[in-house]
Amino acid sequence: MRKPICLLYFILISAQITFAQLQLTNNKLQIADIDSGTLKLRSKLYEKIPAGDLNIYGFNLNEVPIYNDEAYAKRLSLIESEIPLPYNSNVKAFIDLYTIRKRPLLSKILGLSKHYFPQIEEIFDRENIPVEMKYLAVIESSLNQHATSPVGAGGMWQFMAPTGRIYGLTTSSHLDERRDFIKSTEAAVKYFKDSYRIYNDWLLVIASYNCGAGNVNKAIRKSGGKRNFWAIMPYLPRETRGYVPAFIAAAYAMNYAAEHNIYPSDSLNLYHHLDTVMVDNRFSIDQIALALNMQTEEIKNLNPSLKKGYIPFVSNKISLTLPYSKAVQFIELQNSENAMIADENLMALNIKTVEKSVRFSYKVRKGDQLASLAKKYDVGVRDLKRWNKIRNGKIRKGQRLTIYSNKA
Repeated sequence: MRKPICLLYFILISAQITFAQLQLTNNKLQIADIDSGTLKLRSKLYEKIPAGDLNIYGFNLNEVPIYNDEAYAKRLSLIESEIPLPYNSNVKAFIDLYTIRKRPLLSKILGLSKHYFPQIEEIFDRENIPVEMKYLAVIESSLNQHATSPVGAGGMWQFMAPTGRIYGLTTSSHLDERRDFIKSTEAAVKYFKDSYRIYNDWLLVIASYNCGAGNVNKAIRKSGGKRNFWAIMPYLPRETRGYVPAFIAAAYAMNYAAEHNIYPSDSLNLYHHLDTVMVDNRFSIDQIALALNMQTEEIKNLNPSLKKGYIPFVSNKISLTLPYSKAVQFIELQNSENAMIADENLMALNIKTVEKSVRFSYKVRKGDQLASLAKKYDVGVRDLKRWNKIRNGKIRKGQRLTIYSNKA
């Protein structure tokens, strides 16, 4: 997809990105509960190994190992990959970027990869995509699903909005599915498949992901019909000439970080198990957080696709990402006749909501609707109707409404 920005510049900018700090859950569930209670298993937990145990070469704390070209080339040749990973001076420049100049950034990426890579691998394996394509997310966004580029590309896979819509990602004033990790990964898979049908070469697929098929086709024509990245490289846009070498360097850095005395950051405190549940606008994020004993900001951080921080008023339900055990709890509550999130009985939840909220009176203005007021004050439509004994869903100008909200 066309993103007219220098790759190196984007990588340097990405070093400044603040990663969402999420808390690790201690809740444990039996496999039977997980398989029967959630919509779909989204991740498998990578084993967490202390950095001291990963330092198998006995490096000093701040030691920065340097290797020769033969070592880099040999290591790349040992990576089992369906995609060719050759070594040259262009690749070396990006290896140096990751392993020397951007060591703290690589440590963060390694930490995030423990969370995201199992899920990417699961999707890629199911769709017969080479798992090495996961390294594209490293050079696109440093594995940050909140990332936005200076030209407007969004999410971990950095889709531009028009391209995202082609591959099924909704972008509106309230919802941006480019930042939905699972949906955007599945959209990237569709792009890869379409591109591979054209080129039958994964390096050309990678190049087209950066500059678009039109520029790759133009480079092929200028090269006399050659369909090899290195042969058409001089005819590609400047940022794309560095894009494939950066991909190869990312593959090297992620596989041989320990050889460079770099280890996964252990300060991210990410949830390692996540799942999704289907929700609609009957409930606010605050209500769901109360029911699940979570912080509202936790849920918002896990769902960056909710641009305004609340569940939008759309005709269909949307997927909400929650910690693994909380997703199970949510479904159990939905299925319980007396639960806080049961369709027929919200009393217990609403009591908690009222206790933590401010009660105020609102005078209805011209054009006001229950849906817009619920959205404005982050409450449920059903709450507005219950608090004010509204049966038909209609309100009139000048009417006084009682609202409980912390956004008064």
